[in-house]
Amino acid sequence: MFVLELLGTLSLRSDTLQVPVSAQQKRSLGLLAVLALGGRQGVPRERIEAYLWPESSAELARHSLDQAVYAIRRALGSDSVLSTGRELRLNPEFLQTDLWEFEEAIRAGQWGAAIGSYKGSLLDGFHFGDTHELEFWVTTERARLRTEYQAALAHLASASAEAGDHLQSVAWCRRLANSDPLSADATKKLMRALAAAGDRASAVKQARFYQELIRQELEMEPDSEIESLATTFSRPVDIATVATVPPRKAPSVAAVPFSRNPTRTTHSRVAAALSFSILTVSLIGAATVESRQSQNRSVNLGPNGARRESTITLPAAHDSYVRGLHAWSDGSKAGLDTAVVYFRRATQLDPEYAEAYAGLADAYVMLGYFGYRQKEATFPNAKAAALRSLELDSTLASARPALAYVLTWERDFVGADLEFRKAVALDPTYVTAKTSDSDPTYGTAHQWYPTLLMILGREPQAGVPSQRPVNRNPFALNAPVIEVPFTKWISTYPAFTGFTSYGPGTIAVEMLSRIDDGVFTHFSARYELTDPGGTRSFKTVVQGKMNNRSGQYDLNGIVTWGFMLGARVHATFRRVTPCEFGKLNVCFQGTLQLQRE
Repeated sequence: MFVLELLGTLSLRSDTLQVPVSAQQKRSLGLLAVLALGGRQGVPRERIEAYLWPESSAELARHSLDQAVYAIRRALGSDSVLSTGRELRLNPEFLQTDLWEFEEAIRAGQWGAAIGSYKGSLLDGFHFGDTHELEFWVTTERARLRTEYQAALAHLASASAEAGDHLQSVAWCRRLANSDPLSADATKKLMRALAAAGDRASAVKQARFYQELIRQELEMEPDSEIESLATTFSRPVDIATVATVPPRKAPSVAAVPFSRNPTRTTHSRVAAALSFSILTVSLIGAATVESRQSQNRSVNLGPNGARRESTITLPAAHDSYVRGLHAWSDGSKAGLDTAVVYFRRATQLDPEYAEAYAGLADAYVMLGYFGYRQKEATFPNAKAAALRSLELDSTLASARPALAYVLTWERDFVGADLEFRKAVALDPTYVTAKTSDSDPTYGTAHQWYPTLLMILGREPQAGVPSQRPVNRNPFALNAPVIEVPFTKWISTYPAFTGFTSYGPGTIAVEMLSRIDDGVFTHFSARYELTDPGGTRSFKTVVQGKMNNRSGQYDLNGIVTWGFMLGARVHATFRRVTPCEFGKLNVCFQGTLQLQRE
């Protein structure tokens, strides 16, 4: 029996058999890793070919895959890789993987076993080469597995604390904090656990360590609650009282009462538009990674705007930049924090790396807009990074949208308008060429720029004319459509769970923003659908509104990962009550429609 380890360093080992050298080569290990990621159901041949040989012709990619499978079967056994129709999969009777063991333990709620299987980040340090879609898949899975690992640690820490074993709770909380050193929540859990164990001095020391880390790595002030806890734990108070210091409650998301006040209308317009910015950033995230990696920085300008000689990016700086892009595309708090670290590292290695400063500006903007960190801390840093990027290369379009977002937040609408126009003029294909191949300017002009135009109360066409007729129906049914009926309900707000035509537990939804202007309630949300068969899983980010009178929800977006990547999405649903599933006796039933351009 061979054991394939993906959690941590990728390796193939056996306690009883000698592992052939040919099976340990990068190409063989890479293919084994892809098959393991595909799970027990396997991965379609066409997808493997596109992942591992993206630049090859279909015939050459098919031949290369056949050769790689033959080499593995010859090294490990003819039945080590099974073929079922067009799918290839690993034979669990010949080959075990720590990834499968971890996921099975998580599903069974065996938190200790799951922790034992998790030796490190998925495929840590292993790179497949210039295969952007595969790297994006791995990055997404890495983030998901890390989240499940952290959830398992949190379960164990809580169970130990409830059992009165505070020392063991500290051990679990310390591992949780080490898994995400930039997480304020993990740090607060560790501080409370230390205080409960009677070691308040270490709790305060942990706070000081975290505060210094945030200032150094993110160049911003840390969560103020960390200092509040440190102050509390510095005072000689009863340990039982300290141990139960409650986490700060999240602000209420109740709808704002309707008002005809013009000032409130303007404020609502600004708030709604800025919240839609979140969606815009999310929708283009995957495309940005590939677009930015392909941009040429052979032309640079000096501070006076004159062209200067081309500079060559240091390999280490470029590697940090690419890692930052992949972390940025994840869109989670941990992903964006990591992106900031990598982008800053790239700028430290190469102080003239304009694209890295632009990426840093974007990461700071997203941290603020998603509410992961305080805007007052992230936006000034975003502005400084964007300005530095433009100082190095004023022809770089990618730094200007982030600067425009910050200027919008500062209510400098004239300056924001100018930056958006410059971004479109400098590079009409920036970010959105993958979204609309027939009209590269359409995505930029009608996704980024309307955020500001919405605030100003102007039509998008007045700002940047489209090169094609405007389709008043955002989801014209002139192409094959895939429909997925769903029922969802609130689990723990802003999270929803439910079922789809794929089966039970196959939909997860996170509300990103909610703004009520008195007539409509505007939403943006992230949907993730999981196909047990493994072929039609996808993620999408959508925006839209609910008619406060009819109760009808209509949202539109695109697929950002997985099945039909880049396809348009239309979600329509209604509130249903009574509902036997939802805790509040309320469900939402409707349909997700997917359609390719």
